[in-house]
Parts: sequence; structure tokens; C-alpha cells
Amino acid sequence: MKDRPALAFSLRLSRARDESSSLDVQLRACRLKAEAMGFDPSTIAAAEVHAYIDEGVSGGSAIESRGGMARIMEDRPLVVIAWKLDRFARSVLEFHKLMSWADESGVRLVTSDGLLDTADRSGTGRLIATIIAAVAEWELSIITDRSTAAHEERRTQGRWISGKAPWPYVMERRDGKAYLAEDPEAFALCRKAIDALLGGGTLAGTSEPLPIKRAQWRKLLRGVMLRGWRTHKGKLVTEEDGVTPVQFGPEVIDAATYARVQARLKELEAGERAERRDAPWLAGLVQCRCGTNFVGGLSSRKKELYKGSCGHGSIMADRIEPAVWEAFLEKFGDEPVYEVTYSGGVDHSAAIADTEAARDRVLEAISKVDGPSVATLTEKLTELEATRARLLAEHSPALTVHRRPTGATLGQVWPGTPPEEQRAMLRERGCRVTVFPAGHPGGRLRIEWDTSAVDALSRPSGTGDADVRLAA
Repeated sequence: MKDRPALAFSLRLSRARDESSSLDVQLRACRLKAEAMGFDPSTIAAAEVHAYIDEGVSGGSAIESRGGMARIMEDRPLVVIAWKLDRFARSVLEFHKLMSWADESGVRLVTSDGLLDTADRSGTGRLIATIIAAVAEWELSIITDRSTAAHEERRTQGRWISGKAPWPYVMERRDGKAYLAEDPEAFALCRKAIDALLGGGTLAGTSEPLPIKRAQWRKLLRGVMLRGWRTHKGKLVTEEDGVTPVQFGPEVIDAATYARVQARLKELEAGERAERRDAPWLAGLVQCRCGTNFVGGLSSRKKELYKGSCGHGSIMADRIEPAVWEAFLEKFGDEPVYEVTYSGGVDHSAAIADTEAARDRVLEAISKVDGPSVATLTEKLTELEATRARLLAEHSPALTVHRRPTGATLGQVWPGTPPEEQRAMLRERGCRVTVFPAGHPGGRLRIEWDTSAVDALSRPSGTGDADVRLAA
């Protein structure tokens, strides 16, 4: 059976920045109390080294849910010293739970300030301890209410409450208060990744150059942080009118781009042009002669290959990929590379969506209030309807795409192009690779192209540039 420690120090700290009750302060008080109780230096030193610590843990939480306290309950030291009673618990229920466990386990609980010592079996001592626990619980509720109110006030002011600023923002202090501000390099990197995503990339491909993981990238794109907004308990943080979003920081992307990102995410989730995490270079472009797709895999020697989902065989990646590369350069290598810009067009679709969402929030608020507030909300609703009508009247999203030659050719830029962008080029040109069995008279591969979409875009408009009018 494991020997029970003779002495243990129980330390708990809710916030690391609370210097008045720091772990060092608590440990010093526990050591002095142990010396006063007559423990020898070696026992005290062992208790210091093996102190049971709960850092960043509220005193109102269940005792068994705390790592340090759970180990105390497992090791059952003969004496446990804490700085003050509220280090053990800030809840009467949890305090009584701890006292009952200590009585059953033969553990003596002591506080360095002398207000608790369970060796004192008198009713008075236990009564005082219970009263102190109740006061501690009351203090916790006051602190919680005050903290909640302070956080709510900061949210309505657009201030950053606590912790590290979310990427791609940085925290900036103005008049002693924290706000989110632009990190120019991070904003540029984020926008570049979003451009790649909207250009046909995947979440995995666009998250690789970022300092956050793919799951965080997905969450960032799905949320409202890129608009400079925040949610609290699942709801958008708004101003007092319950409609206008509180601006916590500058926009990374505008409403129109945000709407396009959401559409792209839905497209990927639905499986349209989406690949597996380990998708090979030609994912979605290779098919068997029977029409079923080839997927990526590994040979018995751990080399990449493409294998038919129909079971009709496989072909090594180092055979098929160079052939497609060579065929692409042979057919399209001399094509000029264009710089694409846009002009004209007034796309208010995202702004209209924002206005309609605000209108819905107003209607929901009207259904829940009475009195003068109804008149204020009705006036806000009238303003929103007028704004929506104006946006609809101006909405004309057709625009002209200008394609200006850069002086480079596809053959020149192809080798240095990232795999995701190479795959997008192959898709744009309708690349389709059909695999036949070994010994087929026409060879194992047939590489075909459907350039109708590219031809339509690059058809000259008569001005010498490839300008194309696009409808919404």
C-alpha cells in the first residue's frame, strides 16, 4: 500500500496576475504554519517540492474536478495546510463535501490563518468555518456579478476584454484601455490566403502558410471576427439598439468578400471541388475507362499511386503526373499570363444580406418589448427598410474583367506555381485523364482538354485586351 504523506500544501490561484494571493505568498504562509505546528525541516521541504497546485481554477468549482485537489484526495496526506479557507473552497456545498471526505479519510485540514483546524472537534470551530465558507461563497458571487457587468460594458464599447488578441489582430492600448488593431503583415497574409481559397484552393492548402492550424482557420472563416465583430454566447454583440454590430477592430475583409467566403465554404462542405486531406496532385481529374474516379494511395513499397475505386487496377504517380505536366506545357506553355483586374459593377448582395439580418433582429426585439422602446425600434426598422430599398435599386453586379498580358508565359511560371494553383489551372482547362489497362492499343493514358471556359474568358473584346462582361 502506498505510504500516506505526512504533510501537504494545497495551493489554488484563480488568476495568474493576482499578486496579492500569488502561489509564492501562499507557499510562504503554509511553510510558516507547518513550522509553528512542529513539523521537521525535511518534511516541510518535501511538502514544498510536492505541493498540490490548482492554478487558474475557481474556488466555486467541484473539488474533485481540480487536478491538485483530486490528487490530494487520492494520496490522503495526514495533514493538509492551505493559506486561507477560501483556497479550499468558495462554496458551502463544496466545503462540506471536503470536510466529510477529510473526516472519513482521517485527514486534518488546516489554514495558515488559524480559522480552520479540523482537529478541533468543538461545534464552535466547525460553525465558524461554515460561516467563513458562506462568506467566501457570497464574495465569489459578488466578484462574478461585478466581472460579468464589467465584461458586458467593455463589449458594448468595442474593447478587448482579456487574453491574447486573436490572429490576425494585435492588441493596442488607447487611454489605458485595450482594443484590437491591425497587424499589417498578418492582415496581408490572411487576405492572400482568402484570395487563394476563393481562387479554387482548399482549407488545407490555404492554411499551410498561416501561423494557425487548419481547424482554427476554418473557425476564423466561419465566424464574424474577420468583419471586426464578435459573438457572445452564440449571439452577435450589438450596440444598445440590438441591431448594429459593435466594431471591435478593423475589417480584414469587406461584406462582399465575406459573403463569397461563406459560399466557398459551403461549396467545399458539399464536396464540390473538395479533396481529401491527403489528396494527390491530380485528385478529381483521373478516371478509369469505366468512368469511375481514381483516388490516391500507396504501393506496397510506400510509393504514391492512383488506384481505381472500381478495382480495375492502379498506376504509379511518377508515371501519370509527369505525363500530364508535359501534355499541359505542350498545349498551353506558350499562352501569355494575364493580370486580371475588375471594373464596373455594383454588388450590394452582402450589404443587402447584412441589412436583412439587422431587420430580422429588430423584428425579434419588437416582439419582446413594450412601451417607448417599440417606437424606437420601429423607427430603426423604417431606416433599415429605406436602406434596403436603396441598396436594391443600386444593385447591379455585372462587371468587366480586364486581362492584361504580363509578358510571361504559362510555361515560364508553371514550375514555380504551388500544387493547388497548378491543379486549378488544370481544372480551368478541363483536364481529364483516362487510365486504360496495361497493353491497351492506344496506351495506358488518354489526356483530354475542354478549354471552352478559358476560350470564353480570353476572347478579345476589340480593344486589344481580353475584357469580358460578366453577369451576376
